[in-house]
Amino acid sequence: MILFKRQVAFIFTFLILTSTALVGQDAHYSQFYANPVYLNPAFTGTANCPRFTLNFRDQWPSIPGNFINCSGSYDQYLNLISSGIGVLFSADIEGGGILQTYQANAIYSFRVQVAEKLNFQFALQGGFMGASLNWGKLETASDLLKTWAVNDFPQEMENGLTKSQFDAAFGWMGYTPWLYFGMAIHHLLPIEKSFMGNSSNFIKSQWSPKWTAHLGGKITFKQKIRDEESFGDFFLYPNIIFISQGNFHYLHEGAYFKIYPFTIGAWLRHNFKNLDAFIFSCGLEYKSFRFGYSYDFNLTELERTGGAHEVSIQYIIPCSNELSKKAQQKKKFRNATLDCPCY
Repeated sequence: MILFKRQVAFIFTFLILTSTALVGQDAHYSQFYANPVYLNPAFTGTANCPRFTLNFRDQWPSIPGNFINCSGSYDQYLNLISSGIGVLFSADIEGGGILQTYQANAIYSFRVQVAEKLNFQFALQGGFMGASLNWGKLETASDLLKTWAVNDFPQEMENGLTKSQFDAAFGWMGYTPWLYFGMAIHHLLPIEKSFMGNSSNFIKSQWSPKWTAHLGGKITFKQKIRDEESFGDFFLYPNIIFISQGNFHYLHEGAYFKIYPFTIGAWLRHNFKNLDAFIFSCGLEYKSFRFGYSYDFNLTELERTGGAHEVSIQYIIPCSNELSKKAQQKKKFRNATLDCPCY
């Protein structure tokens, strides 16, 4: 096991040292709708009331230099201007802190009622994306194998490097009482971070635009009170999500089974050639709180990685019921909340 860990660490170090251009990829969360603003900025304000979300993901915990991802967001809908506002923060820690990426974004969304029971939302997101390289945490081949040394790196590599750049995204979505769909594109502007810049560009990270398309629905099997969920109500939420970024293309098919207040989900993630992971999730609602946990079972040839653990927390601050009442009376569907799974 120790030898396996050292091999993985050596491979990671080797890739860092020998690549003149690294392809950046956004963190991949498995609890899509428990992190709605991260999935698509057009989800901003779809709960109407103020909403806080926190997400934490630990990928490949059984190997050294695993990937830690966390994000937090706040969003709410402002009825006076038919708009939503929000903020999104995220951090990705790779290789045990060797490479770190941070993002801070502000989001504005606009809602339009285009039919009796159909709303559309459009959103713009802008902020800063920063990355830092901690050269001091790298283990070179000489550290692991004691056979050769790499001693000629410039001093600035050892002191840590930081780069930041403006970033932007756009998203749209539509929803009815039983259907929701949308698309988002992140990194509208070219993203390129080069460490050891000047003329050498020793390490360069390029981020391709990320495209996300999602489609889901709600099937009601049992509901005691119309427009209100109570203990024992049973719903099914089938979903499909496609994410593409650079050479990475992933399709996710799955469904959530909700027997209020409990939710169980099952997903399959794959590209167009191979299976990647089977995802199991579960969740619980308690008043304004929602808790979720998921685990990714690795289906690739890479063994002994430990899969991926993910935890989510949502809190929706109770607010005036006037918007919901008007929506239930079918007078203004524009004020209706989006009814989608939360885990």
